[in-house]
Amino acid sequence: MKVTAKITRSFETAGRLKAFATICLADAFLVTGVRVVEGEKGLNVFMPSMKDKEDEYRDVCFPIKPELRQQINTVVLNAYDASVKENEGDEG
Repeated sequence: MKVTAKITRSFETAGRLKAFATICLADAFLVTGVRVVEGEKGLNVFMPSMKDKEDEYRDVCFPIKPELRQQINTVVLNAYDASVKENEGDEG
């Protein structure tokens, strides 16, 4: 499946949260609110979530197949890396 991503907002001083992204699946379906978060083992990609009645966060949408999850992670992190490099170029 074709997956593309765009970083819609980056954060330099928001703690572990580094960016929000929007992904497009098969040029037909957008998912907004995808988060790039710094963890103990590096950057991680999290799908949009919301609190339920028990005050626990639940993913709103998520890939069922591990291959698609890996593809989304790769595309989002590549977009994040490109965004960081672009912003570094703007500073110089």
